Amino acid sequence: MKFKKTKKDIHVGYNPGEKYLAQLVKYETISFKTMAQMIEKSSTVSRGDIMNVMDSMMAQTLFMLKAGHPVKYDGFGTFHIKTKVKAMNTPEEVTASTIESIAISFLPDKEARDDMKTVSISIDDIEEIVPPVTP
Repeated sequence: MKFKKTKKDIHVGYNPGEKYLAQLVKYETISFKTMAQMIEKSSTVSRGDIMNVMDSMMAQTLFMLKAGHPVKYDGFGTFHIKTKVKAMNTPEEVTASTIESIAISFLPDKEARDDMKTVSISIDDIEEIVPPVTP
């Protein structure tokens, strides 16, 4: 996993000022199609079959989440629904409009968390931004 040193102005806390921190280098998002190609190269299953399974997993995961079921991918983690609701004074006031948001949340399994603790880390030096020279 790659990080780069960055400079940041901190305006809150006990010791504000110019500070340096490690910032994760984020790369392009990997699509289902790319994942299928990667799996195809490391298995005997065709890309089309892999895509069908992945599409079905996604569809079934969403179906079960919409039905109120958490979905656990063993060794990886559990997807579940997270809600934000408004508290009302009486039961009659509780309606669908008092549900402010519904979102999908993910809680990684211990195995996945432990695996991430073993990742190799590299930190690149800070890139100084040189202002353009004006004639």
